[in-house]
Amino acid sequence: MSTASTIKSLAAYDLIRDMILSGEALPGTRLVLVDLEKKLGVGRGPIRDALMRLDKSGLVQNIPYKGAIVMMPPSSKEIEHIFNLRIQVECALAKEAMQQATAEDMDRLEHLADTRDADFFFHKDRDFHLQLYSLSRMHHLLAVDSHLLDYVEGFLNTRRYSPEDISLFIQQHKDILTAMREKDEEKLMEAMRRNI
Repeated sequence: MSTASTIKSLAAYDLIRDMILSGEALPGTRLVLVDLEKKLGVGRGPIRDALMRLDKSGLVQNIPYKGAIVMMPPSSKEIEHIFNLRIQVECALAKEAMQQATAEDMDRLEHLADTRDADFFFHKDRDFHLQLYSLSRMHHLLAVDSHLLDYVEGFLNTRRYSPEDISLFIQQHKDILTAMREKDEEKLMEAMRRNI
């Protein structure tokens, strides 16, 4: 696959994924190649590649002779298990990030932690955590966590966060950063569990 095809495939993946997670493409919806071509302005090859990747992520199911179908979101029981897995994975990432973080990294995270925009606050919260966990340099574990978040994002990013919710998350992010600056692993793990 050429570099241009790869870029188009990744762009198609992001656009279709956003359609699913925003609720524009509802569970059970059939994703038709011709319709996606028109809507996204991308050719069939990159769209097919994107749909294969989305199938692997669990957001889409490719069914022979039917095409790609948007998957149902996880059940409440699955969500509970996903959050328990997130605690294990994200605590490991945060612990390693604490060991790797420089003063400049911490300053960048402090700036991200103080975002108060209520619109799609989940995206801003996810960006804070992504930047934090990327400091761990544990890219495979970070990919696992990103995958877990994809399963719950469709629910979380449509929720309108109240000013109280946002203030609570911001305080929790500050608690995480304080523990990291103090290199206090126990305090960090407790702050992470509360936030997740």
